[in-house]
Amino acid sequence: MQAVIAAFTPIWLIGALGWLTARLRPASEQLRRALTEFAFTMAMPAVLFTTLSRTPLSQIQPRPLLAFAVSTFVVGLSALALLGGKLPDRVIGAMSAAYVNSGNLGIPIGLYVLHDATFVVSVLVFQVLVVSPLIFLGLGAERSSILAPLRTPIVAASVLGLGASALGWQLPEPVMRPLEILGGAAVPLALFSLGMSLYGSAVAWRGAGPVVALKLLAQPLVAFLAGRFLFHLDGHALFAAVLFAGLPTAQNTYVYAAEYGRPTDLPRDAILVSSFLSLVTLSVIALLGAG
Repeated sequence: MQAVIAAFTPIWLIGALGWLTARLRPASEQLRRALTEFAFTMAMPAVLFTTLSRTPLSQIQPRPLLAFAVSTFVVGLSALALLGGKLPDRVIGAMSAAYVNSGNLGIPIGLYVLHDATFVVSVLVFQVLVVSPLIFLGLGAERSSILAPLRTPIVAASVLGLGASALGWQLPEPVMRPLEILGGAAVPLALFSLGMSLYGSAVAWRGAGPVVALKLLAQPLVAFLAGRFLFHLDGHALFAAVLFAGLPTAQNTYVYAAEYGRPTDLPRDAILVSSFLSLVTLSVIALLGAG
């Protein structure tokens, strides 16, 4: 439990600072939108490029990743079918239910609980190169072609980073260092903007309930069933797939909704509620896995 709390502490503190800023600063909505757009178009692509370009493809773990991928698609498609509204809004709901916080939570959870952060690389590559293009395609379905996701900064930067890794190319340090500094702002900006959006709004726990239940209960359960009975995993590999499937909703969900002009209440509430409740659910998964 202590390891899980340690991983979550920066999230709550940065979000609280965003909320406090919105409370004290007049006309903060304009600032929030600027921070969200900067995170989406500049900071997130920078961190994805630098991370993936330096990641050996040999670190990708195919069998536990397949179990995780099955849980993502089963839960995401279930949410897409169950939620009402226009397709882009249902896509945001599905992302809230199935897109895990692998970035700033995956690494510390991997280190503290699994004592190994390599599986986060597999999850990160899968989410940014497989799941994200499908999300962008759905968000822009009313006006986009099937190639539109490739023009999205996040996907384009991920493809370039993975290509550089595959070819063994490294940009000179004077070029990489500014990108690293820029990428370091991605998570704080997203969390700060999310915290700002909370001021003056009540969290709809009941409204977010079905999505959070899919995220924290259904997704790790599907990962366990797929891993155990489809891919015959056990031990550390099965534990990794289930633990990462149980991570809460990624803050990217809020950023994507805001950037594409979709309602942000559901992703905002899903992030907060799932992050709070996952303190318990991840601890239970860790205890069961350790046993």
